[in-house]
Amino acid sequence: MGDTTFSKSDYLKTREDLGITDDRGVTAMAELEARESGMLNPIVDPAINPIRRSMIRLVAENKHWVAKLGCPMDIEVSCDTTASMQDEVDNQMRVLPDMYEAIAKVLQGYDPQLCLGIFGDCVDDFVLCRPQYEMEAPKIVRYLNVMAPQRGGGGNGGEDPQYSMLARAYLTDAYTNNIGLKGYHFIITDEPCHHDISERQIRRIFGENIFDNELKEMKGAIKSIYGIVSDLKSKVHAFALIVDGHYHSDEAYESYCNLYGRKSVIRIDSTEMLPTIISAIIGLTEGTVEITELKERFGDDMDSELIKQLSNIEIGAQMKLRHAMKRPVPKAGDIFAKKGDLWPIQPGELSEDEEAEETVADIIKYL
Repeated sequence: MGDTTFSKSDYLKTREDLGITDDRGVTAMAELEARESGMLNPIVDPAINPIRRSMIRLVAENKHWVAKLGCPMDIEVSCDTTASMQDEVDNQMRVLPDMYEAIAKVLQGYDPQLCLGIFGDCVDDFVLCRPQYEMEAPKIVRYLNVMAPQRGGGGNGGEDPQYSMLARAYLTDAYTNNIGLKGYHFIITDEPCHHDISERQIRRIFGENIFDNELKEMKGAIKSIYGIVSDLKSKVHAFALIVDGHYHSDEAYESYCNLYGRKSVIRIDSTEMLPTIISAIIGLTEGTVEITELKERFGDDMDSELIKQLSNIEIGAQMKLRHAMKRPVPKAGDIFAKKGDLWPIQPGELSEDEEAEETVADIIKYL
């Protein structure tokens, strides 16, 4: 629905409906089905309708369309699920209510839309699971439930999240980008990133016809990973969260500092911290949270070392983009002439009759 948001009760009910009674083995059935069929479930297969969309949600009302929840904010999290991180979908499912609640608190007035995906290695049967951006608990719980983490380590000194970067850079239609803002993209890993990007692997992951349709301009001219990261960062506030304490953590940190720049790479102790760290980064970037507030707002998860790291990110970067926009960010209650319109109707653009209709409708609504 156009005004439905995430709720803990919907989350619990959907888990019950799907028979998820434990925080472990959430994806066991989907993994078995993927092994037997050789295919991913369509709702997480990046080759099925490859474009992922984050759109403003509008409800028909009085011959117009009304934004009930304001501007969408696309947030993509792509998590390593190999070797020591093989149980991360279980963790994402477990922390999901806390994640959504924490993000919503720092994005008041926005409609947070979550794409929680996973990646592995090109030696795996499946390299990437990427769902649509969703905002309702039943849809997010369902897509996490049908992921197929490959779990193996690959044994080749790194993983392949570069295809997640490519997907967000070129296979995403986000309202934020269309109005001059950026969404968010987080890579979570304890391994270095491979730099190889091939046409063969792109076809394998995103479908044989991807260069005939969605990636026409890239056919025969695949950019380097540095070019892809540059394009990614033109569309999102991109961060890499490196899980410390694992065998290749130091190497992973240097790998991502080389790709993203040190200001965009944060070392964390555990993925249990994801609700805290992701919401803190978003809040600082949006300008809705101050560095001096971190300890008070997030408690024991926010130690001095983490605060030191967060103080290096580009604080207020989204706020600068908002100030540069020619029109204000759409908000809840804004009226759009047509469903596909980018901007709401401005004051004075409604006729006197239409304004009267809107006023009468508002009165009736509250009687």
